[in-house]
Amino acid sequence: MGKTATYDTSVAIPWLRQVQIKPKNNQEKLYADNQAVEVATATSSYDLTVEMGNLPLEYKALILGHKFENGKITVSSTDTAPYLALMFESTKQNGKSRFVRFTKVQFTEPDETSKTKEENISFSTPTMPATAIYRTSDDVSLEQADEDATGYTDTIGSNWYTLTATTPSGT
Repeated sequence: MGKTATYDTSVAIPWLRQVQIKPKNNQEKLYADNQAVEVATATSSYDLTVEMGNLPLEYKALILGHKFENGKITVSSTDTAPYLALMFESTKQNGKSRFVRFTKVQFTEPDETSKTKEENISFSTPTMPATAIYRTSDDVSLEQADEDATGYTDTIGSNWYTLTATTPSGT
Protein backbone atom coordinates (compact mmCIF):
# COMPACT_ATOMS: atom_id res chain seq x y z
CA MET A 1 0.00 0.00 0.00
CA GLY A 2 0.99 3.61 -0.05
CA LYS A 3 1.45 3.99 -3.78
CA THR A 4 -1.17 5.62 -5.96
CA ALA A 5 -2.52 3.70 -8.92
CA THR A 6 -3.40 5.40 -12.19
CA TYR A 7 -5.93 4.87 -14.98
CA ASP A 8 -5.91 5.63 -18.67
CA THR A 9 -8.85 7.47 -20.21
CA SER A 10 -12.20 5.72 -19.73
CA VAL A 11 -13.58 3.82 -22.71
CA ALA A 12 -17.29 3.09 -22.98
CA ILE A 13 -17.94 -0.40 -24.31
CA PRO A 14 -21.29 -0.38 -26.11
CA TRP A 15 -24.27 -2.68 -25.71
CA LEU A 16 -23.78 -3.81 -22.12
CA ARG A 17 -26.71 -6.07 -21.23
CA GLN A 18 -25.97 -7.66 -17.89
CA VAL A 19 -23.25 -8.14 -15.30
CA GLN A 20 -23.40 -11.18 -13.05
CA ILE A 21 -21.46 -10.76 -9.81
CA LYS A 22 -20.45 -13.74 -7.69
CA PRO A 23 -18.40 -12.97 -4.57
CA LYS A 24 -15.79 -15.57 -3.64
CA ASN A 25 -16.43 -15.90 0.07
CA ASN A 26 -14.37 -17.94 2.49
CA GLN A 27 -15.85 -18.76 5.87
CA GLU A 28 -14.38 -20.63 8.82
CA LYS A 29 -15.95 -21.51 12.14
CA LEU A 30 -14.15 -21.83 15.45
CA TYR A 31 -15.54 -24.56 17.67
CA ALA A 32 -15.18 -24.68 21.44
CA ASP A 33 -17.25 -26.25 24.18
CA ASN A 34 -18.94 -28.45 21.55
CA GLN A 35 -20.35 -25.52 19.55
CA ALA A 36 -19.43 -22.85 17.04
CA VAL A 37 -18.30 -19.82 19.03
CA GLU A 38 -16.83 -17.62 16.28
CA VAL A 39 -17.24 -17.18 12.52
CA ALA A 40 -14.70 -15.44 10.29
CA THR A 41 -15.65 -14.46 6.75
CA ALA A 42 -13.55 -12.95 3.97
CA THR A 43 -14.33 -12.08 0.37
CA SER A 44 -11.21 -12.84 -1.64
CA SER A 45 -12.41 -11.77 -5.11
CA TYR A 46 -15.45 -11.49 -7.36
CA ASP A 47 -16.19 -13.64 -10.40
CA LEU A 48 -17.88 -11.50 -13.05
CA THR A 49 -19.70 -12.45 -16.22
CA VAL A 50 -20.29 -9.48 -18.49
CA GLU A 51 -22.87 -9.98 -21.23
CA MET A 52 -23.04 -7.63 -24.19
CA GLY A 53 -25.33 -7.33 -27.19
CA ASN A 54 -22.26 -7.18 -29.40
CA LEU A 55 -18.53 -6.97 -28.77
CA PRO A 56 -16.65 -5.28 -31.60
CA LEU A 57 -13.18 -6.76 -32.17
CA GLU A 58 -11.36 -3.54 -31.23
CA TYR A 59 -12.93 -3.67 -27.76
CA LYS A 60 -12.22 -7.38 -27.40
CA ALA A 61 -8.57 -6.70 -28.26
CA LEU A 62 -8.44 -3.82 -25.77
CA ILE A 63 -9.77 -5.77 -22.79
CA LEU A 64 -7.80 -8.96 -23.56
CA GLY A 65 -4.49 -7.34 -24.52
CA HIS A 66 -4.53 -8.52 -28.14
CA LYS A 67 -3.37 -6.71 -31.27
CA PHE A 68 -6.05 -5.06 -33.42
CA GLU A 69 -5.07 -3.70 -36.79
CA ASN A 70 -6.87 -3.15 -40.10
CA GLY A 71 -10.10 -4.77 -38.92
CA LYS A 72 -8.35 -7.92 -37.66
CA ILE A 73 -7.57 -9.20 -34.18
CA THR A 74 -4.39 -11.21 -33.66
CA VAL A 75 -3.98 -13.38 -30.56
CA SER A 76 -0.42 -14.13 -29.49
CA SER A 77 0.88 -16.45 -26.78
CA THR A 78 2.58 -13.47 -25.13
CA ASP A 79 -0.60 -11.36 -24.86
CA THR A 80 -1.58 -10.35 -21.35
CA ALA A 81 -4.98 -8.95 -20.44
CA PRO A 82 -4.54 -5.60 -18.67
CA TYR A 83 -6.12 -4.71 -15.35
CA LEU A 84 -9.08 -2.42 -15.88
CA ALA A 85 -11.76 -0.71 -13.84
CA LEU A 86 -15.28 -1.86 -14.70
CA MET A 87 -17.99 0.74 -14.10
CA PHE A 88 -21.67 0.62 -14.90
CA GLU A 89 -25.07 1.73 -13.68
CA SER A 90 -28.36 -0.09 -13.58
CA THR A 91 -31.91 1.08 -13.03
CA LYS A 92 -33.51 -0.13 -9.83
CA GLN A 93 -37.16 -1.09 -9.55
CA ASN A 94 -38.03 2.37 -8.20
CA GLY A 95 -36.50 4.05 -11.29
CA LYS A 96 -33.40 5.32 -9.46
CA SER A 97 -29.87 4.34 -10.53
CA ARG A 98 -27.37 2.10 -8.78
CA PHE A 99 -23.77 2.86 -9.72
CA VAL A 100 -21.20 0.05 -9.52
CA ARG A 101 -17.41 0.23 -9.85
CA PHE A 102 -14.93 -2.64 -9.64
CA THR A 103 -11.48 -1.10 -9.28
CA LYS A 104 -9.20 -3.90 -10.53
CA VAL A 105 -10.58 -6.35 -13.08
CA GLN A 106 -8.94 -8.74 -15.51
CA PHE A 107 -10.92 -10.38 -18.31
CA THR A 108 -10.25 -13.84 -19.72
CA GLU A 109 -10.91 -15.36 -23.12
CA PRO A 110 -14.60 -16.08 -23.63
CA ASP A 111 -16.20 -19.24 -24.92
CA GLU A 112 -17.65 -18.55 -28.33
CA THR A 113 -20.36 -20.27 -30.33
CA SER A 114 -20.88 -19.46 -33.98
CA LYS A 115 -24.12 -20.36 -35.68
CA THR A 116 -25.31 -20.11 -39.25
CA LYS A 117 -28.39 -18.14 -40.23
CA GLU A 118 -31.61 -20.07 -39.74
CA GLU A 119 -35.28 -19.59 -40.53
CA ASN A 120 -36.06 -18.19 -37.08
CA ILE A 121 -34.26 -15.23 -35.58
CA SER A 122 -32.09 -15.92 -32.55
CA PHE A 123 -29.52 -13.70 -30.93
CA SER A 124 -26.20 -14.94 -29.67
CA THR A 125 -24.89 -12.44 -27.14
CA PRO A 126 -21.22 -12.65 -26.15
CA THR A 127 -20.25 -13.02 -22.51
CA MET A 128 -16.86 -12.12 -21.11
CA PRO A 129 -15.66 -13.76 -17.89
CA ALA A 130 -13.56 -11.64 -15.54
CA THR A 131 -12.17 -11.60 -12.02
CA ALA A 132 -12.21 -8.54 -9.79
CA ILE A 133 -9.56 -8.40 -7.06
CA TYR A 134 -8.50 -5.86 -4.47
CA ARG A 135 -6.46 -2.89 -5.64
CA THR A 136 -3.13 -3.06 -3.82
CA SER A 137 -2.80 0.72 -3.47
CA ASP A 138 -5.74 0.93 -1.03
CA ASP A 139 -7.34 -2.56 -0.70
CA VAL A 140 -10.54 -1.45 -2.46
CA SER A 141 -12.32 -3.80 -4.87
CA LEU A 142 -15.92 -2.66 -5.13
CA GLU A 143 -17.70 0.68 -4.82
CA GLN A 144 -21.46 1.22 -5.11
CA ALA A 145 -23.75 4.22 -4.88
CA ASP A 146 -27.54 4.53 -5.02
CA GLU A 147 -29.35 7.68 -6.12
CA ASP A 148 -31.86 7.20 -3.32
CA ALA A 149 -29.31 6.50 -0.57
CA THR A 150 -28.85 8.87 2.34
CA GLY A 151 -26.08 11.37 1.58
CA TYR A 152 -26.06 10.75 -2.19
CA THR A 153 -25.42 13.86 -4.27
CA ASP A 154 -25.77 14.33 -8.04
CA THR A 155 -22.01 14.91 -8.19
CA ILE A 156 -21.41 11.24 -7.31
CA GLY A 157 -23.38 10.06 -10.35
CA SER A 158 -22.06 12.67 -12.75
CA ASN A 159 -18.43 11.85 -11.79
CA TRP A 160 -18.88 8.06 -11.56
CA TYR A 161 -17.04 7.29 -14.81
CA THR A 162 -14.21 9.75 -14.16
CA LEU A 163 -11.39 8.23 -12.18
CA THR A 164 -9.27 10.59 -10.12
CA ALA A 165 -6.36 10.31 -7.73
CA THR A 166 -8.85 9.57 -4.93
CA THR A 167 -10.22 6.61 -6.90
CA PRO A 168 -7.06 5.07 -8.37
CA SER A 169 -6.86 1.76 -10.21
CA GLY A 170 -4.46 -0.56 -11.82
CA THR A 171 -2.23 -1.77 -9.02
